[in-house]
Amino acid sequence: MKPTLLARALLFGTALVLTVPACGQSEDPEDDRPTAQDDPTAQDDPTAQDDAPGTDGSPESGDGPAAEGEVQVLNLHGDEEGFDDQRPQTYVATGSTTFSDMEWDEWDHTRARGEGEILGTWCMDQGCQNDPYDVELELGDPVEVDGIWYFSTYTVTEYDDDMPQAQRDALDEADGGRLTLPGPAED
Repeated sequence: MKPTLLARALLFGTALVLTVPACGQSEDPEDDRPTAQDDPTAQDDPTAQDDAPGTDGSPESGDGPAAEGEVQVLNLHGDEEGFDDQRPQTYVATGSTTFSDMEWDEWDHTRARGEGEILGTWCMDQGCQNDPYDVELELGDPVEVDGIWYFSTYTVTEYDDDMPQAQRDALDEADGGRLTLPGPAED
């Protein structure tokens, strides 16, 4: 039985549809990483930095996270070893500092911004465990540990008016804006 002209056209069309998406693709998986042109948030973000890690997807700048949402935090909430987390509502950032009731406005490959409450061992004498201070927060400086990217620093960008300067200084002295990072994996 000979295929009809219509059957041949359908077979050719199906083969073409299956072949065209593969055209131009490299066998090197690094060449398939998203680029800034593939990430609409990078194009629309006026604060995006051209020299931010991994923003152009090239191997030369491949020492940073390449796409939105890849960066984690190590959250110690309920687990002293910590676990990878993104946009945590309760974030035990260090042995001294906890952020709670967090709402994240931004979380991308270079920074995270949010607001919530802060408390810690540095303010226990002021009763902050029962009445945490309101803050606005920025996480930044992603670093790679065992192939996973983590924010490594935090900055309080706005303090609660009720938070005395002595408590702000105690917070800075407690962990200096450094977040807990995982240790390298043991072999």
